[in-house]
Amino acid sequence: MPNTSHITGLRPIEQPYGTVKNHWYEAATGVAFFIHQPVDIDANGRITVALTGTASNSAFIAGSIVNLADDASGPPSDSFSGYIPANPASVNSAGLVRICVADDPSQLFVIEEDTGGSALDAQSVGAGAVITYTATTGNTTSGVSNAVIDRSTVATTTDLTLRLIKKWDKPDNAYGNYCKWIVAINRHRLSPQAIAGGNLI
Repeated sequence: MPNTSHITGLRPIEQPYGTVKNHWYEAATGVAFFIHQPVDIDANGRITVALTGTASNSAFIAGSIVNLADDASGPPSDSFSGYIPANPASVNSAGLVRICVADDPSQLFVIEEDTGGSALDAQSVGAGAVITYTATTGNTTSGVSNAVIDRSTVATTTDLTLRLIKKWDKPDNAYGNYCKWIVAINRHRLSPQAIAGGNLI
């Protein structure tokens, strides 16, 4: 039976040895934020949307959004359907919103495979991958990120932002279109590592 697409972004799952660890950050307005959206940290220590496409020396992921506040302490307005739009009416005194991120470098995530290029299989385990989005960065009805694995760029290299750990073990998940994968962040903003060529970022 073929897989059914059910995009949930880069969704954190329980670690092998404990629970998901989260921290609050400030984020500048001007871009919408969704639950389970891959994010990075800018030079000011604020949350930004993580880069898509093939990784470069500036491409890192700090984690995935697990909660949002549209001002200093409150949840998103009911009219936002659980996401924060690019220019929310309610911000804190500095013009910022607060974002809670699963930012542990050891955290594992589940993310769906897209349909571009060849389907991934058991031989893809351990390969690198990057994210892309289906249509827009997030679903304004569900409030959830549209991030998926860009399987057309999966390669056995160390400079891609994600690492494929294994196919998610559940009865209705098979290799092929829309397969759900367990991944780790390979280029983590809080744990820089060596990339191809031996350069340390």
